[in-house]
Amino acid sequence: YHFWLNEPPVIQAIQNNLPVYKTKGITLVIVSPDDKLPQELEREVVILDFPLPSREELKTILAGLVEGTGIEPDDEAAVLDAAQGLTWEEAENALALALVREKKFDPHTICTLKAQMVEKAAALQFSQFTETFATLGGLENLKEWTLNRFKGRRPGLPFRGILLLGIPGTGKSHFAKALGNEVGWPVLSLDMGRVFGSLVGESEAKMREALKVVDAMSPCVLFIDEIEKGLAGVGGSSNDGGTTQRVGGTFLQWLNDHTSEVFVIATCNDFSKLPPEYTRMGRWDGIFFVDNPGTGERAQILKIYLDQFQVSPKGKTLPDLDGYSGAEIRQVAIEAAYSGGDLTAAARFVIPISRSQKGQIDALREWARARTIPASRPAVQEVKNQRRVQI
Repeated sequence: YHFWLNEPPVIQAIQNNLPVYKTKGITLVIVSPDDKLPQELEREVVILDFPLPSREELKTILAGLVEGTGIEPDDEAAVLDAAQGLTWEEAENALALALVREKKFDPHTICTLKAQMVEKAAALQFSQFTETFATLGGLENLKEWTLNRFKGRRPGLPFRGILLLGIPGTGKSHFAKALGNEVGWPVLSLDMGRVFGSLVGESEAKMREALKVVDAMSPCVLFIDEIEKGLAGVGGSSNDGGTTQRVGGTFLQWLNDHTSEVFVIATCNDFSKLPPEYTRMGRWDGIFFVDNPGTGERAQILKIYLDQFQVSPKGKTLPDLDGYSGAEIRQVAIEAAYSGGDLTAAARFVIPISRSQKGQIDALREWARARTIPASRPAVQEVKNQRRVQI
């Protein structure tokens, strides 16, 4: 009924009949996917929010299908995990379609269908990444700290997430994708661009809907890439009537108050676009700075990509690639694959951002020095004056 609820004649009719409803004990029930009400009715209406099905309710749906078909799931827990985050009807459809396609309750099929449904309903992307920590060179401090956080979590302890600040191409997104596989949790990506809509109140409603799905799919990892771009103007410089601030406020309130097992990983390349409330300690469990890899890390990353692209480098002594990010080292390996394994020649075709944007990178490092935790261990940080490394 939300299509007509904002029409003046409908608002007037409801207001005119309110005394009649009260005297005759009539309850007017309005069903809507959106909780945005006309200002005239805000104080007259009680909003009841129906959450997505719990695990027990999903078990009831599954039991109904088992009873009707006589087919038992091979792994009930895996099936329920795959169905979390779906509405009642979506869960029934996904389970039934898995039966039709695979002749069984196949968790992989249900996850594939869930990915399509989640993307249609909210500004989320449910992805099954292949990255692991074994494919991510360096960042040992960040890896160890995060895994210890997962092992040590218990009721009553804050468990929110981390903000990864750093140079573009240093593995921030790679880390977020790999963490899900390391801890066995699904990874949901929140696309801030899809949150914002053209109608009044639409953006805030989309953010609430997305966070509701995230809570229902817990335990999970929520990944927000380049959060500063999605919240550009949150400090008050935007001319969108305060929409960005309200969306940001909704997210921050959820980040502070949510009790579901959701670990948030937000990445940021430009600290100047984030207001203080997004970078203060306490808002996140940790704020890490991801710098260009040190000498040992560069050797580790280079070996990963040489193996991945099946490159046999010429000679045993290779260029140190000082100042190159992980993504730039990857590109060097690709160039070498096309040039017969000559890494020195390949490196000349890849200009590192630390050289092309030195001023901005130096400013970012200076800002992060006293405000963040290094993602890499000191033992593998850059060694001065060491120009070549053995592979």
